[in-house]
Amino acid sequence: MKYSLLVLPLLASAAFAQDDVWKNLSNGDRVQITFRSGNMIMGTLSHKPVDPRTKPAAIDYSTVTELTLDLSYEYPGLNGTMTIAKKEIKEVRKIQNMDPATMKRVREELQKIQQQSASDEAARKSAESDRDKAALAARDKLIKESEEGKADKDKGAALLQDFNELQKGKELLQRFPPDKFGPQTLKDMADMAVRKQPVPLEYREFADPEVQKLWNKALKAQQDATASEKKESEKKEKVEEKKQ
Repeated sequence: MKYSLLVLPLLASAAFAQDDVWKNLSNGDRVQITFRSGNMIMGTLSHKPVDPRTKPAAIDYSTVTELTLDLSYEYPGLNGTMTIAKKEIKEVRKIQNMDPATMKRVREELQKIQQQSASDEAARKSAESDRDKAALAARDKLIKESEEGKADKDKGAALLQDFNELQKGKELLQRFPPDKFGPQTLKDMADMAVRKQPVPLEYREFADPEVQKLWNKALKAQQDATASEKKESEKKEKVEEKKQ
C-alpha cells in the first residue's frame, strides 16, 4: 500500500511535466513526437489561419485536440504537413531549431529534389507522349492497310465481275450477231407493236435490259480490239515502207 502511495506522486509529477511541455509549445517550434505505438517523428509545428492574409494567433497547445507538423525540413523528399490526433501522442519534446547553415543545406537539398522530381515528371510525360504518338501511328497504319486491303479486294471483285460480264456478252454476240441484231432491231420491234404484229421470241430476248447491257459491252470491247489491231497493223506497214 505504501508502494502505491509513492507511485502516485511520481505519475502526477510526470503528468504535470508533460502539461508544461504542451503549454510551452509555440507555432514554429521544432518538436519530436513519440506515438503510443513507440514510433517517433520530428517536424515543425505549423498552424496556418484560414485566411492567409491574417496573422496566426497564439495557440495554447495544452487545449488542442490535434497538432500539425511540417515535415519538409526533416525528411527531404517528403514535402508537406501531417496532422496528428493528440490522443495518439505518448510524448512531445521540444528540440533545438536548425541553425542557419543546416537550414540552408536542407533547403538546397529540397530544391535539388524538387528539380529532379520536375525533370523526372517531364521525362515521364515525354515518354508517355511518345507512346501515345506511336500508338496513334500504329492505329492509323492499321486503318490505312485495312482500307487499302478493302480497296484492293473491291477492285479485284470489280475486275472479276467485268470479266464475267464480258464472257457472257461474247456468248450473246454469237447468239445475236451484230450484222443481224442491233439498234435497228429495237426499232423494228416498236414498229411491229404499232402494227400489232407478233414479235419474234429472239427479238424479245434481245430487248431484255440485262442482255442489252452485256451485248453492248462485248460489242464495244470487240470494236476496240479491232481498232487496236488495225492501228498496230498500220504502224507495222509504215515501218516496212520506211525500210524499203
